[in-house]
Amino acid sequence: MKIHFKRTNFGAALLAAFLCMGIQLLILMGRDGGGLHFESLFFFMNYLDGRSFPAQIMDPNSNDWGFYQARELSYLFDALDTRFVAFLLKKHIVWFHSVCSLLLCGIMVFIQHYYTRKFFPKIPGMLVTLISVFFVLSQGVTGLDYFRCAKYLTAAGLWGALLAAYACCRYGSVKSRAALIVSLLLMCLSDRQGFFFTAALCGTMAVIMLWQSRCRWLLSIRRSRFVVLAALGMTFFGILNNLYITPALVRVLNNYEVNFAYQRDFQLSLGSFKSGFLFLTGNGGNWFSSFTGDISIAAVTGSLLICGLGVELYYRFRKCEGSWPYLTLAWICALGAMFICASAMAARHDKLMLPDVVYGTYAINFLVITLFLLTLTAAGGKERFRKVLLCLVGIGIALRLGMEYMGDRFAPEPQSFKGYHSGQHVLKEALRDPRFDEKRYLIPYRMELFLKFYRERVLTKE
Repeated sequence: MKIHFKRTNFGAALLAAFLCMGIQLLILMGRDGGGLHFESLFFFMNYLDGRSFPAQIMDPNSNDWGFYQARELSYLFDALDTRFVAFLLKKHIVWFHSVCSLLLCGIMVFIQHYYTRKFFPKIPGMLVTLISVFFVLSQGVTGLDYFRCAKYLTAAGLWGALLAAYACCRYGSVKSRAALIVSLLLMCLSDRQGFFFTAALCGTMAVIMLWQSRCRWLLSIRRSRFVVLAALGMTFFGILNNLYITPALVRVLNNYEVNFAYQRDFQLSLGSFKSGFLFLTGNGGNWFSSFTGDISIAAVTGSLLICGLGVELYYRFRKCEGSWPYLTLAWICALGAMFICASAMAARHDKLMLPDVVYGTYAINFLVITLFLLTLTAAGGKERFRKVLLCLVGIGIALRLGMEYMGDRFAPEPQSFKGYHSGQHVLKEALRDPRFDEKRYLIPYRMELFLKFYRERVLTKE
């Protein structure tokens, strides 16, 4: 008796999500429990200090050292991660990885895989699956360290927002509009990058709508107008949340005023734009080529890829084939927005260009935008482009897995807070063995406080 399985988009997406999460888990299992980041030492104690759960969440002074950024929703997931890590540590199991980020990766793969198959049936299923695997194996995404969930949350919202915006423009259904609003809300509450890309989506759709007005596609204009208004409304909500709603909640729960100095202390310079260019092209080059610690070499590869894509888009734009003019405008606006975002991050965060930071979680949302637009390009392009994209993605996956097999991380060894990384082995031994005497070794003082807190507040807690 033969058993036949009916192929569905839902089943394929679910299988892809489990496949990608399984690959990530296998990689994490070979990393000896991961490493405890310098900042995570503080998070662990903040989220287990005995206060009420809402008070722990609405506390930017403790969770961000006073660098208020109106991303308290991400603190909620960080707190859940902390409780899971503490639960395992009570059993002397060291697991410094983010379970919430792992689950978010699975959700992102499912969303991307399901709706790509649904909206773009011309794209081969193999290419869709390889894009999913490529996404979770890229630098930053595959780290899954017990650190912050902000960028993963924003990326989940961004995948949903981009796909929902496409569905709104094409179908105009009530479900797509609701999904767009929910996704934009998730972005705005998760991170400042989410707020920025919400505003960028509003501007991009406005430019595309103006082009549609030139072509007099009135039906498309009405559908695009909802995306513009939804993104504009959510941008204003993000401003209100930043200035009034979250500060009021912090005042009620923790009895202090948030400090806006970090948001106001912001100066762009030529160096910021140079760093922004290197950040954007360097990450792009490393996504599709072998990893290199030299950002300049990676930037050359990324620039060549952008130039090749630009030639293809220019050729199609001149012919005005189908939706290519709108796709070209989307690429131009997206690359401009990502460049501005990267430059602004470089102006705000002076450690952005360090090797252990430049290829970290800051680039996850850039990758989401790039993969979405590549999907649109493959759907509207010829078979030749799909074959080229399939080869690029396949090579990228092979290089990522090859580096992991050879024992190298997808990112270089961190150079910031070196003392904390040199003491990881001692810390793990002390957490796994209660009789271990860490005083025989020299470890940072914060690690000593962490061990003291762990023994007094975690092990003894029922």
